[in-house]
Amino acid sequence: MGKEKKEQDIARKSRLYTIAPISELIKNKWIQATDSIDDLEQQICNFFGISSLDETLQLDVNFRCSEHREPEETSRITWIKRVENLAKQQTIASFERKKLETAIPEILACAKQVDSIVHIPKLLADLGVHFLIVPHLSKTYLDGAAFYLNSNPIIALTLRYDRIDSFWFTLMHELAHIVLGHQGAYLDNLDALEENDEERAANEKAANWLINSQTLNEFIIRSKKVFSRKAIEEFAHNQNRHSGIILGRLHYDKLVPHKNLRQLLVKVSPILSHFTDNFCDSKLDIPQIAEVPTNDDD
Repeated sequence: MGKEKKEQDIARKSRLYTIAPISELIKNKWIQATDSIDDLEQQICNFFGISSLDETLQLDVNFRCSEHREPEETSRITWIKRVENLAKQQTIASFERKKLETAIPEILACAKQVDSIVHIPKLLADLGVHFLIVPHLSKTYLDGAAFYLNSNPIIALTLRYDRIDSFWFTLMHELAHIVLGHQGAYLDNLDALEENDEERAANEKAANWLINSQTLNEFIIRSKKVFSRKAIEEFAHNQNRHSGIILGRLHYDKLVPHKNLRQLLVKVSPILSHFTDNFCDSKLDIPQIAEVPTNDDD
């Protein structure tokens, strides 16, 4: 009987490891390490909000990914569930799309100084938008996501590229999905853009919100495609944008080599550390968020 039980346990454990990246869940403290298969199974069911492992874990998402490194479906689902579980603990305002659209200039007012991004979580919560930072899981290559929890949108970022230009473009891209009324869920890898109308529209809106395209073109013509640090900083100041956002765009458009002036691409993680699900024992310090429980239902 002992041998049979052992074999059953091995089979059950193997099944659990195909459902979710157990090692990462434990490492990230999303579940607790345990020697008991029963306990592990219960924790996984609690995490995914299912009553038994016989229920299928499925999410209806539009996901863009590179052909060369297909992300693991289970890791994507696990990441979304973590975002969802944390969002359910937030108390935020009711959501009106028109109000969000009207507030875009107020959000972008935080794009001048790197320190100002600390105001983003509360600004969005007051507009009825869940905002979360949950670092990506291995093999997911995610930058951000936009989807809905009941009637409130969720915007989640991974800070996979911990730079001010990446933070702002990803944030505005996800906000564009919401403002444009795109339905469904978007899991975005901004290195591998899928060619479809919704992604193109979100990209274009995000780019124009951050830097007016006509003003940018005038700056490019005026500079004769020679961009000194001083010229970029002056243009950024006139546009009320951090110079790293302007540089990021010039890098993206291949007008400045990617290796140049990278000191302008400052990190954002130190400013957002209190709002990040940063895999440590500290609680998420988000205005209007309940303390994250430390039990297995997390």
